[in-house]
Amino acid sequence: MPQRTLRFKIHQDGRVEETVEGFTGNSCNEVTKKLEDSLGNVTVKRKTSDAFISNQKENLKKLNNESNVTF
Repeated sequence: MPQRTLRFKIHQDGRVEETVEGFTGNSCNEVTKKLEDSLGNVTVKRKTSDAFISNQKENLKKLNNESNVTF
């Protein structure tokens, strides 16, 4: 299992910059939702390359269920 890290940088003007590492797909949103709701308004979100990595097994299962092709 890869290392998962949440990093926070609190600026002097009160802005909080959050960096999430080691999560793939939308799992980073699920992990940080409660924290972000507690902090207030999210003004900017930038996805890292990890956000575009999906679970290959889930995708194959979904594709197999939606088609007549067997893998």
